[in-house]
Amino acid sequence: MRTVRSLGRVLLPISFVALAACQSMPGQQTQTADTATTTPAETTMQATGQGAPVAVFLADTVSQTGWTPVQIQSGTLYVNPQPVVTREDLIGVKAGTSKEGEGLLALALSDAGAKKVNDITAGNPNKRLALVVGRTMLAAPSYSGPVTTGQLVFAVGTADNATAAARAIAGVEEPAPSTGSATGGATSTQ
Repeated sequence: MRTVRSLGRVLLPISFVALAACQSMPGQQTQTADTATTTPAETTMQATGQGAPVAVFLADTVSQTGWTPVQIQSGTLYVNPQPVVTREDLIGVKAGTSKEGEGLLALALSDAGAKKVNDITAGNPNKRLALVVGRTMLAAPSYSGPVTTGQLVFAVGTADNATAAARAIAGVEEPAPSTGSATGGATSTQ
């Protein structure tokens, strides 16, 4: 029950960010690792089988036969129901920020995962890679050519969003608030 509440506290705020992240997608391109700076070391974690479900799907703004339409603020995104990358393809996850302060989530891929991404992006130019954590689409940046790096980096809004998503994927509980602190947190209305 405690894990469900923790995930709820993490995923609920992320779901609100998903729409904002999707709204700014049309001009976005996938980012490479050298544009990111990392946040404290505690956000670097090995991907485990105990975290929130995570997958990366091929997506497009043009209707494709058999693809699932997903309504976003800027219109409709069509998502291939077959994931390109799943948890089994991850070897790590890291939260960080761009030079401009935008939250970034980096998924480190196994060799097999990197090959899958390279193959799918080489065969499907000018599409998108949609990151889904739990049941929430966090980002769906476009790419113009093959993605050949061993990691995928997604802009997810704020540094707090990146950290929360990394913790959810890695299955690490949110740290307990320190006593004597008057910090506020997200609350669930359920």
